[in-house]
Amino acid sequence: MPQDDKWYVEFAKLFRETLIQDECATWHWLAFDNLKELRHFLDTVENFIEREETRAVSELEKHDTYPDFWADNYPTHWQEIIGSQLRQSFVVSLMAATEFYLSMLCRDVEAIVVAPIALNDLRGSTLERARKYLSTFGKFALPTDASWEELGDLYALRNVIVHNGAMIEGSSKSKRIDAMIRRSPGISNRSAGFLEIKREFCTFAHEAVVKFFEEASEALKGLCRNASRFAV
Repeated sequence: MPQDDKWYVEFAKLFRETLIQDECATWHWLAFDNLKELRHFLDTVENFIEREETRAVSELEKHDTYPDFWADNYPTHWQEIIGSQLRQSFVVSLMAATEFYLSMLCRDVEAIVVAPIALNDLRGSTLERARKYLSTFGKFALPTDASWEELGDLYALRNVIVHNGAMIEGSSKSKRIDAMIRRSPGISNRSAGFLEIKREFCTFAHEAVVKFFEEASEALKGLCRNASRFAV
């Protein structure tokens, strides 16, 4: 065996043993720490928006001298511009993190089970490929079907924001988004077909992703514990 190939085999073996022994601790730390950072960012900026909107309203109250004053002067930019851009960006960032850590999870599973193919050898979206990969090679019973479907809803929402300017009409996922709106807090489709996303929805979406990864984490730890019984 060439020296380079021998080195690769030894490295792969050591990498696998480390993953099994520490139950993919690096993945756990990176994924959940990043999710905590995203939530901190969301709450910090949302609280700032609320404070500044309240301050602006307080400053304007002294000038409230005619019936239509607030219709003409309410500082709507804090929610309709700054808040709107923040929440759309948050959904996109949340799903970017989800894709990254799902791919990383599949990489670790590939090493643990010594899978014959990698995630990128499959076709479909990252979510579709990851779900098939984890169930086929990792034998994951978790995350639940409901969690995968919820994640798929958020992924469809992310695509509407990125590829269709947050407008549902004309999107191939319009029916799925409409169904999600009916059962989710803080999201609507009232502004000429454009999505309106409130803070409540971002919190809801973040909690859904955390729950998804908690379930995936449970399955991953089970895989590591089972593999440790048959370590080679």
